[in-house]
Amino acid sequence: MRALMFAVLVLAACARPGGPVVAEPQASSPVAQQIRADMQRLDGELGAQGIVVAGIGQTADLGGGLTVRPLAVMEDSRCPNNVACIWAGRLRLRTNVSGQEVELTLGEVASTQHGAVMLAVVSPGPWADWPTAELGAKPAYRFGFRRG
Repeated sequence: MRALMFAVLVLAACARPGGPVVAEPQASSPVAQQIRADMQRLDGELGAQGIVVAGIGQTADLGGGLTVRPLAVMEDSRCPNNVACIWAGRLRLRTNVSGQEVELTLGEVASTQHGAVMLAVVSPGPWADWPTAELGAKPAYRFGFRRG
């Protein structure tokens, strides 16, 4: 009986008010926090009015017969967000625009038979290091197009 009472007292002394002990999530590194904020900003830009989103092999329909299907990233030399660069770099994308192969460069308007188109937004942003332990694998490219 004494042993049972002793065990109850020991367990009661170990109990914490408010319930069971739950492991605290580890704090994110500053780079992971910056990447999360950047991804949220880019998600907002991709969801903006007039922007149509597609990944590699998907088709973005901009209306009026103007469609864009990203085929391959030809160059992504954008300066990483966490690095100081001399040159800002660029992102070039090989696309099929309404049946015609067209190279688009981020931020530039390209004229086609079906109208002008612009590669307006690309996610994820450029980062020198991607902390996979905190964020998982780097997500696939998503491209935001709009009429030029």
